[in-house]
Amino acid sequence: MRTFHLFQFGKGNIGVALIAQMIHQQQALETQYGVRLEYVGVCGRERATIDPNGLNRALELSNGRIDSIVTLHPKSRVHHGFRWLIDEVQRLDIPDLLVIDLTASELTPLHLMCLQQGIPVVTANKKPVSDDYEVYAELQRLGRSGKQLYWYEATVGAGLPVISTLREIVVTGDAVVEIIGCLSGTLGYICSQLDTGRRFSEIVREAKARGYTEPDPRDDLSGMDVARKALILAREIGSTLNLADVHVESMISDVLAQTGTAEEFMKRIRLEDDSYEARVEDSRRRGEVLRYVATVHDGRCEVGLRSVLKDSPAGNLSGPDNLLAFRTARYSDNLLVIRGPGAGAQVTAAGVFGDILKAAGVR
Repeated sequence: MRTFHLFQFGKGNIGVALIAQMIHQQQALETQYGVRLEYVGVCGRERATIDPNGLNRALELSNGRIDSIVTLHPKSRVHHGFRWLIDEVQRLDIPDLLVIDLTASELTPLHLMCLQQGIPVVTANKKPVSDDYEVYAELQRLGRSGKQLYWYEATVGAGLPVISTLREIVVTGDAVVEIIGCLSGTLGYICSQLDTGRRFSEIVREAKARGYTEPDPRDDLSGMDVARKALILAREIGSTLNLADVHVESMISDVLAQTGTAEEFMKRIRLEDDSYEARVEDSRRRGEVLRYVATVHDGRCEVGLRSVLKDSPAGNLSGPDNLLAFRTARYSDNLLVIRGPGAGAQVTAAGVFGDILKAAGVR
């Protein structure tokens, strides 16, 4: 039996879902593959729990409540930053260590440090992979030195096989001509609700209440999350673009984007209603609908609100589904399309879990 030791950064909904999935599947992994996955560390913004003897039993007994482990476990303590944590783990000399990043924080130094020390990293955090190109290139170099150490399937499309499919296309010698995608479950939900005639402000308020948006919906409506995903895809096919090179159209005006707090913004969001009502009606007259679309083509990367044919792949999207369409030399007449749930803790955790199994040699 080979044991892989997991150290997880991030204790939110995705982290809880990942632990539940791993515990549910543990017996099958041990029986069928001779692999055990044992948590030895869980870390929040301020506190961390590190136990080389394992945390699985404590996590199981807590019913996946990571926060209670991080705050109440006897070995929990205030930490002094991510570099300190990695140094602590290294001093413990835990074999077959695997670091998981489920945060949305600026943890590029953590990724670099782990990879430099030969520690595999599995991440759903888009920020390191969409950092300056020189940093991205170094992550790739370190991640592929000797063996595959860097796994980030869940950064685009949650649990959908987007990165792996794109890599297969490239490595088999196909030429990617264009990538078209709807890459935000949140914005996809908002756009599909606009199809029904509802007012923009009403939809955003509901999406926030349901937990579909970030605490400040401007983080979604700005388009920057989609821009990072599009940039990652562009880099996978050889682009050297940086985030500043991506043309981003926000779903809200600059005035609203710069409005004080999230609460103040939500009070003023109705100012966008008339504009959206006019855009929706204009699209409807042409038999089209509004969708937030990312395009990678001819060395350019763009994301923004587009009017698309109602019976097109993007126009047929509903709710939080994501869609990726690849036009390549081989798939020129009929595009290669990937479609499915692109948001949510369960599907994102499943994508991360898949990468953990690959890193452990199970897949």
